[in-house]
Amino acid sequence: MKHKKANRILGRTAQQRKALLSNMTSSLLERGHIVTTRARAKQLQRFFDPLVTRAKQEMTLSNRRYLLSKLMKAGDINKLIEAAEANKSRPGGYLRLTKLPTKRQDQATTVKVEIITK
Repeated sequence: MKHKKANRILGRTAQQRKALLSNMTSSLLERGHIVTTRARAKQLQRFFDPLVTRAKQEMTLSNRRYLLSKLMKAGDINKLIEAAEANKSRPGGYLRLTKLPTKRQDQATTVKVEIITK
């Protein structure tokens, strides 16, 4: 049975997963979109949505420190706040996943991950 197994392991240790998701979030905020596998994208969605929700709240010191603990760079917080302002009226679902063709080498399903701005 699969009780209490909500997160995907992604073939990494906990520290490596945290770094992977943080770096993917940083790249997503920097470029506006990234291309990755479907499993990573779905896990990124679970990581990214609470961050935007927290950035939509009043930016207190505790909120800023929480976001800084989840992101690698301090400059990403400002980009995250801009993304939150663009989605102020949206209740959730801040990322769009668009299917792409499978990779030829290992037949992994790839998706394009974009931040929704309207």
